[in-house]
Amino acid sequence: MTRSVILWTLAAIAGVVLVAGVTYAASGLSSQTIGLSSEPLSSGEELAPAATRSPDTTAADRAAARRRAAARRRAAARRAQARAERRKRARERAGATPSAAPTAAPTGAPTAAPTVDDDNSGSGSDDSGGRGRGRGRGGDDD
Repeated sequence: MTRSVILWTLAAIAGVVLVAGVTYAASGLSSQTIGLSSEPLSSGEELAPAATRSPDTTAADRAAARRRAAARRRAAARRAQARAERRKRARERAGATPSAAPTAAPTGAPTAAPTVDDDNSGSGSDDSGGRGRGRGRGGDDD
């Protein structure tokens, strides 16, 4: 064999070895576990906010909440009753009967006639030959 054939054969073998090495290195990089795929499923639990209240409240807690709500309703009813009594006393002091409600007499205010604003933009008796302003038409600048 000639020298050039041996050199070409060695270059081809070196190329095959080089390609095999690059392929092996690339497969090693792609098989590494990176990011969330390498974490176990329970790893995100510490990211969740802490529970502020237990979802299973006791019967005593529910009963106490019902009592507080009932007390708020009773207090609101007492306030409404007191307001009604104050209004009733005020009407009695003013001499009005509770069933009569004051009504306002309707006033007949005259309405003003609309004003006319003539800007001469239409065709009229002006010297422009019927071409109004702002119509986008060019014209003779005489």
